[in-house]
Amino acid sequence: MRLRRRQGASASSRRAIYAAPLLALTLLAGCSNIALPPQDAPPTGADPAYTKLVADHIGATFKEHAAYEAYEISGPRWVHALRGWSWLVCVRFQDHGRQRSYAVFIKDGAVVDSRYAVRTDACDLQAYAPFDMMTGAMRPMSVGAQEPIY
Repeated sequence: MRLRRRQGASASSRRAIYAAPLLALTLLAGCSNIALPPQDAPPTGADPAYTKLVADHIGATFKEHAAYEAYEISGPRWVHALRGWSWLVCVRFQDHGRQRSYAVFIKDGAVVDSRYAVRTDACDLQAYAPFDMMTGAMRPMSVGAQEPIY
């Protein structure tokens, strides 16, 4: 009887010895980082003419864009969205007394997607500058106005 116990104990200890490295390998694989492929790496900067691109897109998308007031635009941010990596620019404006936010996604100098901003776009957390919808240029701040804090 003693002989059987030792054989049983050694078989279970052998299983534990083989299972321990397998468990460690499985746990360590979950902790590793996956590098982005080169085509998904963030570029050095957004197109400097993004304001004109956004103005043209909003002018073509909104029927009554001239009726809206107080346009403001955020700086571009590199984000991963439904259509892959792109620059996200948020635009705020007044629609008959209500503040609206609109998200525009830009990739390779073209608008690839746009929508009214949702919470995950984080447009409420961005710094904005006054924006002229007709020309696509940022308007100078008025005297005494506080500039965005970055």
